[in-house]
Amino acid sequence: MTENATVMRKYLPSVVWTYRSLEPCAYAMIRFSTGAILATHGVARLFSSNASFGFNHYLAGLPLTGVGAFELIGGALLALGLLTRPVALLTGLLWLFFTLGHTPGGRPGSWFMLGAIDHFPAFVTFLCLAFVCRGGGHYSLDRRMPKEF
Repeated sequence: MTENATVMRKYLPSVVWTYRSLEPCAYAMIRFSTGAILATHGVARLFSSNASFGFNHYLAGLPLTGVGAFELIGGALLALGLLTRPVALLTGLLWLFFTLGHTPGGRPGSWFMLGAIDHFPAFVTFLCLAFVCRGGGHYSLDRRMPKEF
């Protein structure tokens, strides 16, 4: 098969330049956005009056300030792409427990049957799993380290 046979035709060929130029940094944009989301959750957990939001019986023994500090620092590290795999692994595990015990308003039931916003913890969990698998990517501080996790 020749290379030309694998090239897909575009519906709007006039806009190819917009996403073609951003394509190399798309993974970094996803990683940065996820880290920023986690960092803002950490700030909210540290400085809001409702620091226990999202906590459930799986996480009842964890200190709120410790989780908030981890989300803040871990989110910043993830956004920068520094220690990406270990931070994503720990964050993914934390958010997996948020996911498993997430039932808004104390309603019984599974998060599978909840609305779109209620699936947010599962989405963050799977993003972290992707970062564990792929690492920081090309545009990360991990690339400047002599060895990778």
